[in-house]
Amino acid sequence: MKKKLFVLGSLVLAFFSAVANPADSVRIKGIPYPCSWINTPKNFNAAADSLSITAGQGSDFYNYPGGNYNIATAPILVFKPDENFVLTAKIKVDFKKTYDGGAIYVMVDSTQYIKFLFENSHYGKLAICSGVTNTYTDDSNNAITTKNEVYFRLAKSGNMFGLFYSLEGKNWEAVRLVNFVPKAPIRVGFSSQSPLGETCTSTFSEIVYTPGVFKDAKTGGM
Repeated sequence: MKKKLFVLGSLVLAFFSAVANPADSVRIKGIPYPCSWINTPKNFNAAADSLSITAGQGSDFYNYPGGNYNIATAPILVFKPDENFVLTAKIKVDFKKTYDGGAIYVMVDSTQYIKFLFENSHYGKLAICSGVTNTYTDDSNNAITTKNEVYFRLAKSGNMFGLFYSLEGKNWEAVRLVNFVPKAPIRVGFSSQSPLGETCTSTFSEIVYTPGVFKDAKTGGM
């Protein structure tokens, strides 16, 4: 993810409740439930076979591990999932600036969430990252690729969440398994971010959502 190079201000732990009005509901292919926004995107398109989200300038979701900095401005399109599930999607990002990225979230509020991110890292490489936030973000770069698209899989079985990736959608590798105990009902969603750039568009396609527990801790398969 990121190591901020600018001066960190006071830590503000902002709580939110993203309850959408009926008119704000969004339907996307592959997800059987209505979706709503946490933070408004600069633009989005829920096409017949994909979802694209354009984040505006300075958009991010991050709680610096050392304290003194918190930001919760990235747009996230979320839905209420089943108790257990497996969610798979291909993410393609029009990388321009450092820290541009597309992500899948498990969201409670701005102080507790899981962020599974495909990012243009500060090392100048495209990185598969993950972070678990319980007040502060556990920040980790997990793998690199030269392609601007990758497959992500998020799987839940009770309080165990699995994060997996694949470069071609067939051979999966585990990023992490984490026991995550939410303090309130979770929502799951898709996001784009551009902390240092003007805009970043992330496109999610081949979205497959299946209720039920995952059994394979190596691939996230059911």
